[in-house]
Amino acid sequence: MSVDLDALSKALAAELVEPGVRGRDGTIVHRLKLPEISADRAISFAELILPKGFPEEAVARIRLPSDAILRIPHVEKNELLCIDGDPGPGRGLDAVQRLHTLVYNFYTGFLAPWLNGDLDGDFAKEPQNYWTINVSRRRTSDDTARVVWTVDDVPQKAQVREGILLLPSRLIIAANGNNQFVQRIVASLGLRAKQLIRVTIADIPISYSFVPNTWPRNIDELQRLIQSRLNPYEYQSFLEPKLRKRRSREHRVALFRNQEGGFAFVLPGGPPIINLAASRHRARRPRPTIQPLLVARVDPKWTVGRDQISQVPLRQRTRVVVFGAGALGSPVVEQLAKAGIGHITLVDSDTMETANLGRHLLGIQYVEYAKAKAVAENVNRSHPSCVITPCVNTAEEWLQSNTLKGVDVVLDLTGEAEVRWHLNEARRKYPCLLLVGWMEPFVAAAHVCILTPETLWFSDQNIAEDRLKSLEAVDWPDDVIRQVPGCSSRFQAYTSANAAYAIALISENTLQAIDSEINNSKILSWVRGQEFLDKNWPMLTYRDWAADAMQHIGIVKERLFT
Repeated sequence: MSVDLDALSKALAAELVEPGVRGRDGTIVHRLKLPEISADRAISFAELILPKGFPEEAVARIRLPSDAILRIPHVEKNELLCIDGDPGPGRGLDAVQRLHTLVYNFYTGFLAPWLNGDLDGDFAKEPQNYWTINVSRRRTSDDTARVVWTVDDVPQKAQVREGILLLPSRLIIAANGNNQFVQRIVASLGLRAKQLIRVTIADIPISYSFVPNTWPRNIDELQRLIQSRLNPYEYQSFLEPKLRKRRSREHRVALFRNQEGGFAFVLPGGPPIINLAASRHRARRPRPTIQPLLVARVDPKWTVGRDQISQVPLRQRTRVVVFGAGALGSPVVEQLAKAGIGHITLVDSDTMETANLGRHLLGIQYVEYAKAKAVAENVNRSHPSCVITPCVNTAEEWLQSNTLKGVDVVLDLTGEAEVRWHLNEARRKYPCLLLVGWMEPFVAAAHVCILTPETLWFSDQNIAEDRLKSLEAVDWPDDVIRQVPGCSSRFQAYTSANAAYAIALISENTLQAIDSEINNSKILSWVRGQEFLDKNWPMLTYRDWAADAMQHIGIVKERLFT
């Protein structure tokens, strides 16, 4: 349905300067009437934009002149005004009603407050958003860099430090290249970090975030700001390369940051960049003016929980040993790494096979690889805040060469009684927290048993008294576990989606055990209802402790481990 320009013009006659004009792309533009405005609040025009597809598919917007960007709040980089406006299709309003709503909100919700000065503080409400707009507008293809990554806390006082520029990604990391965390980041970036170039950084804490009328706009303003924060020697060594000759061949970056975000600039005068990864080795000369840069945090406190999870520093110091890198162990390891655990030793002697593909963390590219090594490679590359050390050994072999001394938590995710027995004996010498996680067939139930350091799985040295089966929700017949022909391998049937519940149960409770003191040994079980059980293996019943799960889709039960 085409828009009736005459009808719209008549309906909005009081607000429009003139009838709308249709552009080549189908967009219709109306000029809105503006009151007399003082010079310091001047807006040369405002346009009502009806894009192609309005009103059935698209929404109308208000557009201001390009000089309003970063001068007037709530103007986006495409010059469109970001306010509550056209309610959009499907709200029970016709085109005229929607436009009346948009225009009314423009006059009362934006224009009047702007003229009264009520929006003057709005830049400070979203400083990082406006900085992003500024960087985007000033970006060129020949920029020295495009972003700064920080890996540590905001410094207590201004300092001059080393950083590295990565090519061809044009990424600056604000830390010394000898930093192990930085080295893992560089290794993770692979082809994006073919060249490493040293840079000098003035790392300056700020109390308040920059807004358009306070951030430096030229080299003189930037130098004055840096000089006011650095001591005289640091200031001279940063800005006057004649004091240290090697500085004359380094890029200089001013980094300003607080807990809300950061702002960075590349100063003019750095050396040309020759990108050896490009097909043509053309030297890129730095721009003669300051270049604004985005700043992003990649430190664990931010990437794990955006400063909302206070336990991350403790998790970074935690040492975990995981036995089992299979369909349960591999995604649990990934979840622990994402949650901020700093050190994981992963023990598994198995090899990735095609039969594992449907429910393992790893994909087809890792078939015939050792699971422990492949999982460690995969997770280390994606989450450098965690160091995963793979060991292609059985649990018995690993425990013959290693002890649990200094280990905070051990996870047994193998489902094998022999592993539990070897861990039992190792924990007699060096007690530590133990979590045993496993799934029942089809993941009809999943369990995590949390044992305090003083609690043993076996009360004596008799492996025959392994209690795992007695803790399950269902008595399963022997033939539910399939045998692989020609070997001793056994397996259960389930999908990765089924296992997601077990992975979450084990991962969350592992983190809870790490974050807080565990006073009593216990077992937590997630049990599905009777309907799920009957679909996969009819005529089975629950044990008494799990019987109340029958009528539910799934419930979590907690019991003491005795």
